[in-house]
Amino acid sequence: MKAELAALRSSNDSVTSGAQRDEAVRRAVADEVERRERDLAKLTAQLDALVRSSSEVRYLINADWSELAQLSGGGFIPDTSEGNANWLDEYIPQEHRDLVRAEIARAIGEKDTYHIEHKVNRVNGTVGWALSRAVPLFDESGEIMSWMGAASDITDRKSAEEAQRILNEELAHRMKNMLALVQAITTQTLRQASSLEEGRVAISERLGALARAQDILTQANFAETGIRTVVAAALAPHQDVGERIVAEGPSINLASQRALGLSLAIHELATNAVKYGSLSNEEGRVSVRWDVVDGVFSFDWIETGGPVVVDPPRRGFGSRLIEQIVGSYFDGNGRIDFDASGIQFHLTGTASSLELQA
Repeated sequence: MKAELAALRSSNDSVTSGAQRDEAVRRAVADEVERRERDLAKLTAQLDALVRSSSEVRYLINADWSELAQLSGGGFIPDTSEGNANWLDEYIPQEHRDLVRAEIARAIGEKDTYHIEHKVNRVNGTVGWALSRAVPLFDESGEIMSWMGAASDITDRKSAEEAQRILNEELAHRMKNMLALVQAITTQTLRQASSLEEGRVAISERLGALARAQDILTQANFAETGIRTVVAAALAPHQDVGERIVAEGPSINLASQRALGLSLAIHELATNAVKYGSLSNEEGRVSVRWDVVDGVFSFDWIETGGPVVVDPPRRGFGSRLIEQIVGSYFDGNGRIDFDASGIQFHLTGTASSLELQA
């Protein structure tokens, strides 16, 4: 009997020990599952934070891109929480749909990352730009199950790139015009100069006037420039004549090409006045006036009190520069009159790109 009781106690102890082991294993497994779930939740949160910090848009789409499963637009493009088979037409402007289709076909065919910049219909109704990337998710046999992607709003960057492209084209255009003008000045000046030294001096002075006008335009970022600034800069080399030059007129903005042209005209007129005209003696005067009346711009240079003027037998390059080139810049006409009392220059043109300042 004692032996039987001992055996029974031993059996019960074994059962108890086995149950304890099972419970210990269960608790260990539960703890491990809980730990892995915490780690997974932490990694998931980190991945989500990484995606959100690097892009505004996240999306999931099926294997052949025929249906968008879900999309978080981040306020950039509309959200999608249900399947959307019409996503291409809704999100992508017509002009870029074929571009997107081609990249989809390439990515699927090569089982490679989908990567493209394209226009997109934004949530506010405007058209923007997105940089979109998506990676394929594969099944056990290596076939694509779906795609997970993210996109960023690059509208500001694309706008800046377009602005830079336009600026480069404008600068190239201006450079060509400037070089053509320099070539014309150099060629025509040398052609009519009586000596190389005379030609060198004349070219240097004319290019100096062009450079001063260019400095003004550069400071104004090639926008419209006040006519008073242009006139003052062109007359600056002749400041020693004091109040003998009177310049007056309303505040008017000149487009860059017109500012260059007018600056060259004033330089030619002032240089001639100092050498041969009303500024070559002590009594002569120059009146410079401009105005805009009924949409017509006018500019007048009138000399008085200088030596008697005689109409030259032929016109030099300076005269042609003033009358023809400058006149064309103002879509109008320039005319030099060799009046006996003093040279007069009259310029008229359209005022479409001229703006009266407040």
